[in-house]
Amino acid sequence: MTLFNKSFDNQSSQETTQAIRFGPYVSVRPLAGVHRCDRLIMLHERDRTNHLLYRFGHITDTVARRRTYDRFIKTAHLDHAHILTVENVGYDDTGRLCVITDYPGNQEGLVTLGDLLEVRGGQLEFNEAIRLMGQLLESCVHASEQGVYHGPFTMDELLVDRHGCTLVELFGLKQALHNQYSIADARSEQTRSIIEIGYLLATGVSYSDVVASSDAVRSSRFTKRNEKLWGAWFALALDPVNGFETSQQAIDTMPTDAEQIARLAELKPMPSDKPAPKSRSGVVFGRFRRSPNVRKG
Repeated sequence: MTLFNKSFDNQSSQETTQAIRFGPYVSVRPLAGVHRCDRLIMLHERDRTNHLLYRFGHITDTVARRRTYDRFIKTAHLDHAHILTVENVGYDDTGRLCVITDYPGNQEGLVTLGDLLEVRGGQLEFNEAIRLMGQLLESCVHASEQGVYHGPFTMDELLVDRHGCTLVELFGLKQALHNQYSIADARSEQTRSIIEIGYLLATGVSYSDVVASSDAVRSSRFTKRNEKLWGAWFALALDPVNGFETSQQAIDTMPTDAEQIARLAELKPMPSDKPAPKSRSGVVFGRFRRSPNVRKG
């Protein structure tokens, strides 16, 4: 079932050639769209600050329309260093849902985690990849506490700002638009997808490409002494039957101290009875540049 009016693509293509206004914001230039919505850099005319506008087509399903609006209201209350801040939610004069967020890009456009991986030659430093994965899992814990779930992530939904901090773009939107997962499935799938991304960042190889390999081959990708237990952790985390149900379980079993290593050796997740760890907002990556992310046409 389509959620959007069929004329949306032609309509948005024509309109993005003209200046678009939404409250005190005026468009500067369009970027590549996402989730079937326009994405534009906007200038706040009074504050002279840049922001992002996500402008959706007319959502024809009234239930999906209400669910999506309510989800953004919840997302606007999320306060986490690795979740893109939603500043305003509303409808424009034509009834299209519009969302204003921070602008995390640089003068050249937005940078996704996929862009970064390409710039880095397909693999990050091991400790850097593990730290990034942990921060994204922490963002899921925070959102879950507010009743917001996203479902599986892709690297195109993960942005890297000009200071090197990773940000989840429009947390919860995928589940709100498509509603294809139960809460339990959305929670476990978003956890699994982040760990799969972490494995790719740390090894340069997709876990699905080595799933048919022996455990010895998988573990051999983690060669340093302080990395070897991570091979067992990834194998547990990405097991399709016995994987983690929540991001908190994944965090609690990371092999970072003696007690957790002992539990990991038994392949038993730690109970999730302690409060979620505080977010770490430190810089993850060094600065880098990429080509403009401007939509053509």
